[in-house]
Amino acid sequence: MIRDYYLFSDLNGKEADIVKERMFLKKITKDTLIFEEGDSIDAIFFINKGDVEIYKNVKEGKKQNVLNLHRGDFFGEVGVLENKDSKRFASAIAITELEVLVLLKSDFNRIMKENTEIEYKIYKSFLYEMIGRLRLADNRIREFFKETLKDS
Repeated sequence: MIRDYYLFSDLNGKEADIVKERMFLKKITKDTLIFEEGDSIDAIFFINKGDVEIYKNVKEGKKQNVLNLHRGDFFGEVGVLENKDSKRFASAIAITELEVLVLLKSDFNRIMKENTEIEYKIYKSFLYEMIGRLRLADNRIREFFKETLKDS
């Protein structure tokens, strides 16, 4: 089951079980703020069912969509993988009824410290995921400037 999530797709059965033992299921109602930009980072979330919007606050009362995520996607991982006491750089809200698997930062760090093979496989998967997200962001920025300059 957890190997369906891209971050864990390279794990073998035993490695997947080690991670799965530390996760718990959480149900979140539609329109619930999951975390807010600036919050302390305490967990990674894996979408089992539903959709999430990741957004940045850009002006008073105005938000900019960064990314919409769906079943099989994960979010909240950047600060956890960074392994620092950093803050959330964006907000996340449930845009439908949501079911997520939660992996606490402390458990994630313990797994990574105790299992170097799991650590390697997760970081490799994370790198590929971030490359894809950077490409998506680059395309969105290009489109934004195309529209902005066209209107000038």
